[in-house]
Amino acid sequence: MKKITNLLNEKYDNHIFPFLWMHGEEKETIQTYINKIYEAGIRSVCIESRPHEEFLKAQWWDELAIIIEECEKRQMTLWILDDKHFPTGYAAGEIEKNHRHLQKEFLNFRQFDFVGPKKNAGIMLDWCSNAERPNILNSEGETVNESGKSFFSAEIISAVAVKKTGFKQISEEEWIDLTDSMIDETLYWSIPEGEWSIFVFYTTQEGGEASTQGYLNPLVPEATDVLLETVYQSHYQHFGEKFGTTIQGFFSDEPRFGNIKGPDAVLGKVDMPLPWRYDLLTLLANQLAISETELRGLLPALYRGESKQTAKIRYNYMSLVSELYSQHFSQRIGRWCREHKVDYIGHVIEDNNAHARLGYGAGHFFQSMKGQSMAGIDVVLHQLMPQQNDGYFEAMTSTGWDGEFFHYALGKMGASLGNLDPVKQGRTMCEVFGAYGWSEGTKLMKWLTDHMLVRGINHFVPHAFSMNDFPDADCPPHFYAQGHNPQFEGFKQLMTYMNRLSYLFSDGKHQADIAVLYHAEAEWAGAYMPIQKVARELMEHQYEFEIVSVKMMLDAQFTDQTFVINEYDFQTLIIPYTERMSGPLIKKLTALAESGIQIIFVEEMVKEALEQTLLTHELRLLARLTEVTPLTALTDNVGLKVRDRLETSKALPYLRYYHYQQQTDEIFMLFNENDSESLQFQAVFPAKKPLVQYDPVENKLKPVSYKNGSYEIHLAPAESMILFEATSEQPLRIDRSKPVKEVHLNDQPWQVTFEGIGKEQAVVAFQKQYSSLPLLGVGDDFSRFSGKITYTVDFPKAAGEVLLSIEDASEVVTVSVNGHCVGTRISTPYTFELTDLLQETNNSIQIEVINNLGRSMRDYLSQFVLFEPLGITGEIKLFIEEEQK
Repeated sequence: MKKITNLLNEKYDNHIFPFLWMHGEEKETIQTYINKIYEAGIRSVCIESRPHEEFLKAQWWDELAIIIEECEKRQMTLWILDDKHFPTGYAAGEIEKNHRHLQKEFLNFRQFDFVGPKKNAGIMLDWCSNAERPNILNSEGETVNESGKSFFSAEIISAVAVKKTGFKQISEEEWIDLTDSMIDETLYWSIPEGEWSIFVFYTTQEGGEASTQGYLNPLVPEATDVLLETVYQSHYQHFGEKFGTTIQGFFSDEPRFGNIKGPDAVLGKVDMPLPWRYDLLTLLANQLAISETELRGLLPALYRGESKQTAKIRYNYMSLVSELYSQHFSQRIGRWCREHKVDYIGHVIEDNNAHARLGYGAGHFFQSMKGQSMAGIDVVLHQLMPQQNDGYFEAMTSTGWDGEFFHYALGKMGASLGNLDPVKQGRTMCEVFGAYGWSEGTKLMKWLTDHMLVRGINHFVPHAFSMNDFPDADCPPHFYAQGHNPQFEGFKQLMTYMNRLSYLFSDGKHQADIAVLYHAEAEWAGAYMPIQKVARELMEHQYEFEIVSVKMMLDAQFTDQTFVINEYDFQTLIIPYTERMSGPLIKKLTALAESGIQIIFVEEMVKEALEQTLLTHELRLLARLTEVTPLTALTDNVGLKVRDRLETSKALPYLRYYHYQQQTDEIFMLFNENDSESLQFQAVFPAKKPLVQYDPVENKLKPVSYKNGSYEIHLAPAESMILFEATSEQPLRIDRSKPVKEVHLNDQPWQVTFEGIGKEQAVVAFQKQYSSLPLLGVGDDFSRFSGKITYTVDFPKAAGEVLLSIEDASEVVTVSVNGHCVGTRISTPYTFELTDLLQETNNSIQIEVINNLGRSMRDYLSQFVLFEPLGITGEIKLFIEEEQK
């Protein structure tokens, strides 16, 4: 195993490039921080200009020159976040200043409800498209809202009347185009008997997200060119000779449509401005194969109705704007970067299914990332927390977080794109740790890291190093924090761990036989099931899979019983419930089913094609050749076609499993995602050779217990394990023949030293004697303590091998014996081999425990992370292997 050998010899490349926030610091501060990043085992950095007031000005170029020089001294590389403001798309203000015609454009509407009959009725349209609407509730009289003024006057493009059947409900039997009945901002119409809704559609630059008002229109190539010229080209003009060497590329942070705020921008469910451009009516009409005049009379279908016709119009609109975004924004930037020998990376907002929607989203996750060199996702603001995996939970945001999505869909979605898009070369990046508050320490960071690794993420952007004065209130935690973060040494260990495993899980191939169809198109077309529902069933039963897009399926090659996407071959396709599909996809599925590929529809088979053609023959064939199963029975007895999978002695819903192949060698990762309970089970792996454990924390090999044809696995809470196929000279067994004596130390007398920050940010340094191990930080004088607690206990010489086990602690633990350091652990299991450092006479154990800054800083974000008790919080035991007489 070449990569394991390299790791054991400390040979691996860098997979980490943390954000470094620039504020306009002095040269010495910049030098210090680059050095601290290097000391943490990190060999790259991504600089962020968001808090820098002189971005693209002389001071910025001077500081960038310093960073380049410091990076080159240490053979480090550099990434550049690509805009002045968050999110990407502001173009450093250039759009607002000089290119306002390239600002985002929208289609919006006003709805009027009237009751007929009324002959020759006139409806005033003056206020339909006016951005300066009065505040009629102001007690001082009418005032004009100055925000969101459009550069150009809005244009009314359509007026349509539809029979009203309820609030925001219409009859789809009759649509009356009244566009030609508008004269001098008045609509004249003899209203027939009954209740009617009249929709007046207009274009505008006034959207529904204030933070991105005035941003570039990602549907227009010339708008993207302003960003390229302003930010990308200016960096090339100053440091072009460094492109492709020291400067690795650019990072786009959460570009979006931004037509409204939030993740719930579902077409047909939410009234909102829609992303638009000057010729989109023509483009959409062509895509629907109808005239512009006919489409003009059908525009209410974008917002109202549940029929196949309205679904078809929404589907085609979403397909069109997603493709335009991909072509004119993501791919255009990616092409510029490739031409200039650098990479383009970053991520869009995926939160709460926004990845398949408008608003926070960019329409379609796979399409939106098409131009990027790596797949990319992010986790911030408590979106991912241990065990919070059942639906929505309250946290930082008003909408809450969909724990099921973040646990079961996000990581797999990103890793699948990295694997299946040949441009990505198996690389998936995650921006991680950001804005959890100072209460996020190494234990939670380690859990987040393992959560991503076991799903296939192999590049990381830790968020963030801030060079601002401590404490910086901007989205903590900050990893060095001007030397004030007591866990920085533990952070270094975490970065080494992260780099080692990212290296191990790169340049090979994930092993999966199952593909799960991505749900974006299903949501656009009608009733649907999100991918996380299926992903959860598979993950909790240790089935490996990839998430595939409709485009990937249409392009997939297939032979007898397998289909291939980017050299990944699959035997089974699982389709979460979808009411409708496009005709080409139905035809492709029919061909796959006829070739013997297993296709499983979850809950129900697709009902109909979106197009006018009924495809009756194909649908009948699918019904005969495919399977339909309830979600809850998907992994029971359905007979999923897989060539290999992990077999366990019992159900393990919190066990995560990853199977990766390096050339001909098999690697396996197990992760106990439950941070409260341990797992113990027997497992049979799909491996042809015996397995050995690689410990990436200690960077050494360990044997694995093997009995009666299976491996005996014990995982502490939140513990991960790496196994790989062994060679003949590597140890395979654990000798359990010797008796083991347990010695409990909690009831022994302890000397405890406190060094840190206490109440009112006061420095604390004192020592106390306890008759037994104390419980600290639970309603006592240490409730606001952050820092180091050192426990000292004496014990006599013990014959045989000795293992120290600490059940739990908060949270960076360093153990020394007789003044000699044994090692440091940043998360469970806290186990330490003591044998080689024991003396013949009395021995002294020192246990240093460093918690995070949450208790002392008490920042706003920290309220969403639980405080653990301080210091050691569980049983302390010595396991002494006694010699047999």
